[in-house]
Amino acid sequence: SAAPLHPVARQALLASLDEGWADPARLYREGRRARMLLDASREAAAEAVGCRPDELVFTPSGTRAVHSGVAGALAGRRRAGRHLIVSAVEHSSVLHSAEVFASAGGTVTQVPVLRSGAVTVESYAGALRSDTALACLQSANHEVGTEQPVAEVAEACREAGVPLFVDAAQSL
Repeated sequence: SAAPLHPVARQALLASLDEGWADPARLYREGRRARMLLDASREAAAEAVGCRPDELVFTPSGTRAVHSGVAGALAGRRRAGRHLIVSAVEHSSVLHSAEVFASAGGTVTQVPVLRSGAVTVESYAGALRSDTALACLQSANHEVGTEQPVAEVAEACREAGVPLFVDAAQSL
């Protein structure tokens, strides 16, 4: 949403509209063609983000991906605790997920940022608690472009045994 389509992405989109309109779960010719296009796009996207194609899930939007990821991680970590950490400059989809979590009885700590829009590793590490189920940190801000110290925050979270959810949509 922040830049025009790359020419290769535009070509892939047009091909999918022209040739991949059918249900990829069906066995008729157009369905098989749609499945091949879907599989090829999954392989290309997986290569771009450095994962296996079977680890990649397509969603209708980045917002849906964040909502599903945060909700799923929190549900899976219910026994670990009911505390969530977010930075003050997360994308609205993360902040809305935090609001939903808080309205369901969870607690949320919002880590402040410097004037540059970046968190400090120390402030983030200081927010970690024994009941922290998940921490969230965007890799780059979608409005001002600030890059967060993701690797350092990830190390602090790893030491505390807390998974870090990273919204890397703008970095890609």
